[in-house]
Amino acid sequence: MILNRYLIKEILQAFVATLLVLMLIIVGNTVARLLGNVSEGQLPADALGILVFIGSVKGAIQLAPIALLIGMMLAFGRLYRDNEIASMHASGIGPGQFFKAIFLLLTPLTLLLATLVLYALPLLETSRQEITAEIKQRPEASGIPVGEFMHARSGDRTFTIFVEALDEKNVVMENFFLHMEDAKDKRAMLASKAVLFIDQKSGDRVLQISDGSRYDQSKADQTFTIFKFGEHGIRVPPLSTSVSQRLGAKSTITLLRSDDVKDAAELHWRFGVILSAPIMALLAFPLSYTTPRQGRFGKLAVGILLYALYANLLITGKSMLEDEKIPTIIGLWWVHLPFLFLSLWMVWRRYGGLR
Repeated sequence: MILNRYLIKEILQAFVATLLVLMLIIVGNTVARLLGNVSEGQLPADALGILVFIGSVKGAIQLAPIALLIGMMLAFGRLYRDNEIASMHASGIGPGQFFKAIFLLLTPLTLLLATLVLYALPLLETSRQEITAEIKQRPEASGIPVGEFMHARSGDRTFTIFVEALDEKNVVMENFFLHMEDAKDKRAMLASKAVLFIDQKSGDRVLQISDGSRYDQSKADQTFTIFKFGEHGIRVPPLSTSVSQRLGAKSTITLLRSDDVKDAAELHWRFGVILSAPIMALLAFPLSYTTPRQGRFGKLAVGILLYALYANLLITGKSMLEDEKIPTIIGLWWVHLPFLFLSLWMVWRRYGGLR
């Protein structure tokens, strides 16, 4: 029991430290990307914190298997380097005892990862999409700045937009000006208010202009048409949403009940993230074997390379499932099973059997 606690402590410390280092990299990249969107006016500053939090949690879940692999290799590598494992072998402690400690830690960790992947991730993705949908209804989402003229082009038509101010909720644009010009005519609109919203039926973004005047000039005969309006709507091109993002927000129960191929691919992907943790843990123990002359990081590069191959095969397999190039009954098992057999073969080759 004392030995199990000692081994679990060593593995857990190395795992947490590795995960924190990897998280610093991921969170740093996420913050830098989102800050760039904020500076370009594509993202409001008040949404930065929650999006960073959601991205950080998702990143931690995705990085858990590689952090477990590296952490276990570092922990057992230190034990090999300091001859602690050799002393344990001399005392009659075989590799079976090490695997008992590994699975005492791995069992609750895998259950926690399964809970996060199957239930927490869809909720986080749903929250992220709700925040994104709310942002799309703001003027910033269409790149409409406040207090300055914005010039844009779509096809042969040019636009000039000016918004004097926003209301307290940053939703209603006040004193709105729009000028459009193409090969046939010119059009200008002045309005006291304008609101950007999403049409619930079509999903299109609509710019609704209220209490204004419209001035049209035909280039052919130079005639003017002037009229006032209470409301005037202009459709704005929608922001694209990838299929994977929409699938990521679906609950696991919904995916289990669905017959759609893409839903099945998403389900296999979620189970793949969960299975990757015990497979990487099983692979890490024989890979961590080093002699004192090899050093602590002797086989770390090999482990990272194997994980990179494993992760890339999972990504490729998911794409092939979505494209119906692989039957859903096969799923991603063709990726998991070879690495599982490789891990078992390496354990048998190194230790001959667990005693």
